[in-house]
Amino acid sequence: MITRQTKKKTLPGLVLVSSLMLAAPLLLSGCNSGPDTSEALSHITRAETYSDQGQYRSALLEIKNAIQKDPNNVEHIVRLADMYLELGASKEAAELLAPWVKEQPNAVALTLARAYVEQGKHLSATETLALQTPSSPDDQLEASLIRAEALRRSGEVAEALALYTSLATSNGSSIPAITGVLQAQINLGKNEQAVETADNWLAKNQAAPEVLYWKGQAQYRLNQLDLAAATLTDAVGELPTSDIFLPIRRNVLTTLSRVLTEQGKITEAQIYNRILAENINTGAREQAEAAVAALKEGNFEEAKAILRDTLKLDPENEQVALMLGAISAGTGDLDEGAQLLKENLDPETTPVQFIRAATMAQIDTGDREDALATLTRAIEARPNDNELLAMHGILALSLPGHENAGIASLSKAVGNEPGRVRLRLALARHYLQNDQPEQALGQLRMAFTSDPSDWSTTSTYLNVLIQQGEQQEAAEIRDSLLNGYGDQPRAILLASLADARLGNPDAAIARLEKLTKESPELQAPKVALASLYAQTGKRSDAVDLLVDAATITPDAIRPLQQAGQIYMQDHTVPEAKSWLADVAKAHPELKQNTDTLTALIAITQGELASARATLSQWKDSDSITVKRAHGQLLLAEAKAAADKKDWTKARAKAAEAIALEPENIGFALLPAGIAQMEGKLDDAFSALDGVEKIHGELPATILSRTRLLQQQKGPEGAYAYLSERWQATKNPSLMPSLIVLAQASAPDSMDGLTRNWVQEAPQSLAAHMARADWLLTNGQETAAVSHYEQVIAKQPNSVTALNNLAWTLREENPKRALNLAKQASELAPNSPAVLDTYGWILHLSGQQTEAKAVIEKALDLAPGNAEIEEHLEAVKKAM
Repeated sequence: MITRQTKKKTLPGLVLVSSLMLAAPLLLSGCNSGPDTSEALSHITRAETYSDQGQYRSALLEIKNAIQKDPNNVEHIVRLADMYLELGASKEAAELLAPWVKEQPNAVALTLARAYVEQGKHLSATETLALQTPSSPDDQLEASLIRAEALRRSGEVAEALALYTSLATSNGSSIPAITGVLQAQINLGKNEQAVETADNWLAKNQAAPEVLYWKGQAQYRLNQLDLAAATLTDAVGELPTSDIFLPIRRNVLTTLSRVLTEQGKITEAQIYNRILAENINTGAREQAEAAVAALKEGNFEEAKAILRDTLKLDPENEQVALMLGAISAGTGDLDEGAQLLKENLDPETTPVQFIRAATMAQIDTGDREDALATLTRAIEARPNDNELLAMHGILALSLPGHENAGIASLSKAVGNEPGRVRLRLALARHYLQNDQPEQALGQLRMAFTSDPSDWSTTSTYLNVLIQQGEQQEAAEIRDSLLNGYGDQPRAILLASLADARLGNPDAAIARLEKLTKESPELQAPKVALASLYAQTGKRSDAVDLLVDAATITPDAIRPLQQAGQIYMQDHTVPEAKSWLADVAKAHPELKQNTDTLTALIAITQGELASARATLSQWKDSDSITVKRAHGQLLLAEAKAAADKKDWTKARAKAAEAIALEPENIGFALLPAGIAQMEGKLDDAFSALDGVEKIHGELPATILSRTRLLQQQKGPEGAYAYLSERWQATKNPSLMPSLIVLAQASAPDSMDGLTRNWVQEAPQSLAAHMARADWLLTNGQETAAVSHYEQVIAKQPNSVTALNNLAWTLREENPKRALNLAKQASELAPNSPAVLDTYGWILHLSGQQTEAKAVIEKALDLAPGNAEIEEHLEAVKKAM
């Protein structure tokens, strides 16, 4: 609570009754403070007289009349703002002064800062204070009071108390200073000290209702109900007379009514309740209660209708607008919701639940940077609010260039609440994406210590341990789960999965078989066990178990799809279709999914008419899976028509696919692709422009334009465009195409491109392969090794990486090179290049007979290959 040190008391800011709202914005034609006209001055004089008498409505009218007579006089504006603040209308005061602050900071900054801080906008208050250097002692005192209140509002209550105490000591009669001390003491739980402070001040000064109110609050918190009632009754006697229900009166009467009620003095409390009821907007309250009741019953449309009606009657009601915006955004009316939330949200003061709703709406509408800016301002205002820190951190991590801010926010959040393991999981995932496994493990270890039963986090922990070769620690975690949570199915599942990856499949299978028998209603253990069955050659058992798992969630197609993939390893397409039909007969609840899979098989086989006939049985289904299968059918039909040069049909099918899934960028690009196939490049470019207008520029649209430019201007033109877009977006998904174009059009750029790709996407195996291959080709074999190593670490069966790494190590580490080359030859026994590498490394190891046999096989597979022939001759000479 901040005020100027004048004879008028500024009171705590509460919602002002509607009669005080500005009827219309003032028209400001200038910003210079000029001399009062005699007529304007007379209005000001009368306003002061009315104000002294408590006739605030008349005073407000007189000040507004003065402004009309002398609209360029900023002093009148400040007078009106001061009165708004005195009446608790801090928002109206801020809106009145804000247009003047740039050109008249010395005149309005102090009052505007007070208006901001009374709204709880301590950041804005502090920033506004910096625009002015107070000169008079009164202004210096008020600036200090504002700073103290800003500290209190920001959560720095101890610092605020110290400053308030200093101000109260040096300004013994200052009501704002002593009430600031009292509020800070109460905030810190020092209620007994607050009572003593108030008594000391009251003993030296004339009784003030504000001081009595906070003394009564402290007594109430100490459960001294009799004393609190007496103090608050004294406060009622000190309340000023006015024609407007002042905030201090509402505060005193509300607290006194509560105290009397808890004392059992219901009749006395009702007297004050009646006074309070007569001075609030009961219509708005009833509307709000009706909206809340509708929400509790799940009647969202009714709630929205009530809130819209309320907003029509009171368009300035931010709380109603925020509530309507949150409900609208959450029920599919995204445009309305996002707009309402954006227009009425104040990052400094809006409750966290509305900031969350606004952030989600902004993300859903593509305004991720705006959402981050909102959250950044919010955590500046509330730096210790963990919900805001969590939202800011997670969003920042997802936006390039803001990762460090995200790490800082999440680190602070988990520092405040170490038990927030999901925030540690978010940090761990970020570190993993940036190839920082040790930092990830650090977060995961602390998360596991805090809550081992957060299964998603523990699952990630185990996966990372095993990926990083920390088998002993992974085994310890497995044992910890079994010992500490042996009766928890999820713990048993995770321990079994860890066992399987640690080379103990038999133990894993035994444990999962027991779990599936004891808890047949659980799907995840059945899916895991089926995977182990498939890996150990028991594919029939795996298929049966996955079908059983599918019946647990018949609407989900994934288990049945996995069963089909395993089944087809040993059966033909017709047999697979027959099997799906049998599954549908045995389990009618799975028929929709069996038909969908049958249709997808038909699409891959080019049997489009059959696929359409199968899917037509489910044309009225709401299943997303059926919808996507239908989309794939339309895509196949469009391509088939284009292959036959039936452009009209192709475009019709494309249009149908777009209508089915308008958000699918692949479908959206079909018309451009069809026009390109037709040779109508202008039409293709036009169609692509339309896609970008709706969906924005995406990697898919950039690559589509690249292909068009390659057809129109050749590789050089396509490379120039794609290179420019890469520099602008740094999107790694552009790089594979850019590398291909660069090889033909700008080979000198390959070094920089492959290096940049690895820097921008350190987890991309394709990036490391491209970099390694370029280094190897250009004679930098040692530098290539680390990149091949990273690929093999994550894809141990990558034939290319194994072969090329073997070649680079052939002299430095011949033993490992031989093992790598042998592994590659076993994975690709009919690859001439791989066999040639293996044979040559055998030759270098002195195993000439074996080398000769391997290289001869390579030459049989690639007859006439000069390099292989040269290697064979060298081996023969060495024998």
